[in-house]
Amino acid sequence: MDCPDCGLPMLEPGPQSNRHCCYRCGRVAATGETADDITIRERGRQEAFVLLDYAMALRGGCRTRSPMEDLTMGQLIQTRGCGKCGGTMYRTVETDEDGNPTQESQFVCSACGHVE
Repeated sequence: MDCPDCGLPMLEPGPQSNRHCCYRCGRVAATGETADDITIRERGRQEAFVLLDYAMALRGGCRTRSPMEDLTMGQLIQTRGCGKCGGTMYRTVETDEDGNPTQESQFVCSACGHVE
């Protein structure tokens, strides 16, 4: 399986896993996933990292905030548990300038890629 971002062959999964991994960019993919599935999961993973970094900065000031974090992004991230694997599902909710929801995406599980 090739990484849809780098185009390099992804590392094969171990004996107790079905996850391929790109050693260059860190993307992961389950056996048989499409490039779109991988891209959706990676977007959710990156959004989760941004939220985690932001929460860490607010809680302990352990790092400096980036200029991107100070911008009003016009999105909310909602989470819930995945009914298929028990992982965490994420979705983005577009908002207007007052924070009111205008458009919602589907929930995507960051662990198994399940979409609801």
